[in-house]
Amino acid sequence: KHTMVTLNSLREQLGEIGELQVQADGYALRMLWQGNVNPVVVQTLEDYGGLKIAEDPAQALWFFFSTDVMLAVARLGVWARFNALTLALEVFPARFQSDRRGRKALILDEALWQQELTAPKEFQIWVHKSLAETVEKLPGLKLLEDGANKNPAPALWSLLEVDSRLPYQSPLSWYAVLHPVGTTQDKDFLSGWREFLTQLEAVLQRNKFRFSIHDFYLMFPLESMRQIKDWCRDYLTLVDRLKTEAPGQYWPCVLAVVDRRGMTLNEDLPAKVGVAWEHLVPDYPHMSMRNALTLGDEFAAHEVLFAPVRQSPDDWASISLAGDENEAGAALPQLAPVNLVMGGYNQCFYCGQRSHESAKCPSRRIEASQSSIWPRVARLDFDAMRQAVRDVNAMLEGCENDEARETVIAAELRENSERSVMLKAFYDIVWPVQLRAINFFWRARNKDLKKAAKDLASVGDNPVWHLLEGFAGMDREELKEKLQTISIRYSKDFRINSLRGFLAMEDGELDKAEKHWKDAELSSPHPIVQAWHSLLQARSLESRGLYSQASILYDQISRACPAWLDAEYRKALCWIKSGFTEPALNCLVALIDKSGHFFNKALVDPEMERGYIQVMSCLNSLWTAMEQRAAEEEANLTRMREDLATWFLPDNAFALETAERIDKVLSLASVKNYVAFQMLADGRVQIEHDIQAHVMQEARNFKNSFRSFANRLKVIHEESAWFPFPKTLVEFNRSYNEGVRNLNWAATANFHTPEAFRKAQTLCEKEEERLTKLEGRLRFLRIVRDATLFLLSLVQTFLWLEAIGIILIFVVLPLFMLYGDKLGFDFAVSVISRDRWLVQKALFFVVSVLAVTIAGLRTLFRFENIRAKILKKAKEAAIAGIKGKK
Repeated sequence: KHTMVTLNSLREQLGEIGELQVQADGYALRMLWQGNVNPVVVQTLEDYGGLKIAEDPAQALWFFFSTDVMLAVARLGVWARFNALTLALEVFPARFQSDRRGRKALILDEALWQQELTAPKEFQIWVHKSLAETVEKLPGLKLLEDGANKNPAPALWSLLEVDSRLPYQSPLSWYAVLHPVGTTQDKDFLSGWREFLTQLEAVLQRNKFRFSIHDFYLMFPLESMRQIKDWCRDYLTLVDRLKTEAPGQYWPCVLAVVDRRGMTLNEDLPAKVGVAWEHLVPDYPHMSMRNALTLGDEFAAHEVLFAPVRQSPDDWASISLAGDENEAGAALPQLAPVNLVMGGYNQCFYCGQRSHESAKCPSRRIEASQSSIWPRVARLDFDAMRQAVRDVNAMLEGCENDEARETVIAAELRENSERSVMLKAFYDIVWPVQLRAINFFWRARNKDLKKAAKDLASVGDNPVWHLLEGFAGMDREELKEKLQTISIRYSKDFRINSLRGFLAMEDGELDKAEKHWKDAELSSPHPIVQAWHSLLQARSLESRGLYSQASILYDQISRACPAWLDAEYRKALCWIKSGFTEPALNCLVALIDKSGHFFNKALVDPEMERGYIQVMSCLNSLWTAMEQRAAEEEANLTRMREDLATWFLPDNAFALETAERIDKVLSLASVKNYVAFQMLADGRVQIEHDIQAHVMQEARNFKNSFRSFANRLKVIHEESAWFPFPKTLVEFNRSYNEGVRNLNWAATANFHTPEAFRKAQTLCEKEEERLTKLEGRLRFLRIVRDATLFLLSLVQTFLWLEAIGIILIFVVLPLFMLYGDKLGFDFAVSVISRDRWLVQKALFFVVSVLAVTIAGLRTLFRFENIRAKILKKAKEAAIAGIKGKK
């Protein structure tokens, strides 16, 4: 009993297709078998360009881009005449789709998905009747009449008859062409290529490839898909091994595998291949997307940097080993509008694009006052950036000529949409070498560009400034004549040679431009102006392909102006353009760590073409890591937002300000952009640092405050130690004692914990208020105390004086009456004797007045000493009482 099998059971393996990379019409092949499939069948399908789409234990689905599928099944038909095959084959039209993540799918009629077929007992080939004309054009193949058709749906299928006398050879064959990057004048080139060639020859001999070398082009034929797989696998493995184990034996090379198509293996082959060898990515084999996909799941296919939005199967692609995550694993998709950056011109000096001459670059019309566009790019989601790039590409698609392109671009640069933001970004990558930067650098005086922007020199009366204003639109010959006239009067002005350099560069005379800029550099008044003219010279060398010399100049600029990171970025690009991407990646990662805007620059830079696979893979790794970190920091920020309430009181000014900062940084989480991720992560670190610094400072302040409170409380205690009415101090003492308890807690508390920190804030406020009240009450107590002390001292002195006076009256008066007449005071004695009590009363009054006066004066002059002695005794008594209790 044989089970009916539907093709629909393979549909689930295909999954969902994301953004399309390739779409092509072709032919599907369904295989149905019993038992195990003979390996010869699979190998034959692969040799004829078959691409396996899905498979289960009973059937498989393949796709072919061309009618070679008919030759493949015919070949199997001939082989089945002499070998037993229980295999059924169905050939029918299909549409192939592949996305940028390597997922594949076939678009078929629903009836084909649902068709049921029984596992065969013999070899059979069925062809969909819609392919009848295709079969008729191929010799040796014929569709049988319906009477011979045993298919369950004979109305749709015809049985294929194969003439076994024909060979049905596969037409597929290729040439591999390998070329080392660099220039033959470079001494490192010859030694490096020689070492690498030795390693290559071992691989070629092991695979028995017959090769030839002409003008540093290594060429050899590839006869089958198996040979392509073996060669690409061995080459990629060799490159990876040498980079890791023996860098001295490695040299970057570009490699193309091309269909023969009537070409022959001779010295003219590299020119006939039709590729720009100077722009191919080193280390990764290049071939048509059709061949790259046909290699199977062992390899990953990458579209070329400036590919159309949807590639044709015949467009160029590069491949890597699917498991090679370090070099060419998952990569960020391209952000390069082909219609903007590609064309038949040399690379533009101003912007790096190849769609126009330098003298007609749209950047020449951008206003000098325009601020940097990268902060605005940083606010765009990655998907929004990609869509904006597509919109730029679509905007330029209908332009018939260069003039129409210039008009459209100029109009869009004046807009403010996301599309215009991305368009401006493509012209802002190399802004220091553009005309709009001249005004700034002529007036700059500080090595740090940010500081230089705040301290620009004034524009003088030199007429060269007027020439600069009209440089973009003025007739070139007129401009040269006016420069010559001005140079007679201002012969030593560096700006004359500066403008002459730009004129020569736009005329295509780069070597002459470098001389003018060198002269301008030597006469420039400030280091930053000198560095800028060096940058112009380095850019010129870079445009001429002299990357080593340009790198040396860029390195000198970086040392002279460390804060100017553009020179470091250009040096990394020189490495990439020369084929050495690995050292460039280290430099690029360091730059991105300093400023995330370089991530977005690298993402859209058309000059990354030669190293885009490694660069985009590196950027993807950075993106993944930073996105994960941003997610973690978002959670940390949310936690920090909640923790503020555990550290600070609700109305704390710092806490309110920090909460606003956290909310502002958290808003970046909604923007899927590397710079936003970096700002979120760095923002969390900075906020946490500020919180920690504030907490440490506040903790020190708390200690100082509580120390001050303790001193103030000590003074209060000393001042209130002696008071004549202790029962009136009950509330005062209760408040005082509570303050003592709080200060004792503060003396041992760790203010770096949330609970203690928050409690300290509350206690500081309470103790400040408490001490203010105690000190206020103390002032009253001082008045009462001092008044009491003064009164008591006064009374004491008065009583002593009064007692002395009374004694003197009772002693002196009788004696005076007894001996007064003997002393000649007869009259006084008679008067006193006659009215003795009245005299005594008068004397008592005089003595009392004198006692009061003397007591008052004495107490007034001695009160401070009296008070100090009494307080000292009270303090000593208190200490003695404490010791007694112990």
